[in-house]
Amino acid sequence: MSRPKVLVTGASGFLGSHICEAAHEEGHEVHALIRETSSRQWLNQDEIHIHVADLGEREAMTALLKDMDYVIHNAGVLATVARDAAECQRVNVDITRVLAEESIRAGIKRLVYVSSLAAGGPGKGPQARTEEDPDNPVSNYGRSKKAAEGMLYELRDRLSVVSLRYGMIYGPRGHNTLGFFKALQGNLVPLMGLKPLYSSVIYVRDAACAAVSALSAKVTSGSVYQITDGNSYTIEELCDSIEEALGKKKRAKRIKVPFWLVMLKAWWNHDVRELRGISPDQVRNFKARYWYASPEKAVRELGWKPEMDLSKGLAETVECYQEYGWLQ
Repeated sequence: MSRPKVLVTGASGFLGSHICEAAHEEGHEVHALIRETSSRQWLNQDEIHIHVADLGEREAMTALLKDMDYVIHNAGVLATVARDAAECQRVNVDITRVLAEESIRAGIKRLVYVSSLAAGGPGKGPQARTEEDPDNPVSNYGRSKKAAEGMLYELRDRLSVVSLRYGMIYGPRGHNTLGFFKALQGNLVPLMGLKPLYSSVIYVRDAACAAVSALSAKVTSGSVYQITDGNSYTIEELCDSIEEALGKKKRAKRIKVPFWLVMLKAWWNHDVRELRGISPDQVRNFKARYWYASPEKAVRELGWKPEMDLSKGLAETVECYQEYGWLQ
């Protein structure tokens, strides 16, 4: 009996490579879509079939999708990389539209879209945000993710689609959080804002399993789910937990930096020097204090639940960073 074939876009990256592994373990035949310039460091398993193509090229997508059963669309431009709103629109919305339209033509059974909590925007208070709360994205990145979700929702009668809004993903292979770990090795740590910021996180393996679970879950086309570990953490609490995972005996001193100064530095580094890192668009997200989101709907409907405890997940992350030589 042939295994169902799933195409994973953005497969060479942090989350994408873990999705490929989780899908294979679940019994799928995994096809990884990457660019010519993409690293294959995390895709060295014989069981993963690698395809090199441009997502925006319809002919290439037509040829590739005709043999697939499912798609997990993980590729997209990150807030750390995007230069402006136009790039967010082009990559996160326009290219997603091409993939969705070609998926309809190919008869794809379901497309799972990797979105972000940024698409829904922050909550209004310390209580957990749910999928029923009104959406109010506050950044170019968030608005592009929301627009992509909306476009897919309009196609829901022609293509079974599920959108997953992820909290901050951490774990082995993750460059996105490496800066926090490096900073906390020192004795002085700058923190954004003068008031506590509340965040939701998810371990990368749990995040990958959520995407795979969404492929076969019996849910309504167009459904949106928040994917987090279900807990609320202040940035200070996350720093404490990372330092514990690093084995530090003395906590680094926290220095709170006003947002106007953070925004100025982000503008200088990202827009003027064109460095990859925290962008002004990300700072606009961070200015909103409440990014605590509940995964209860996903747990209830997708047949999935987060398994990793934060302290254990951070310890595994540190161990892997050290193995890679990213932390000394």
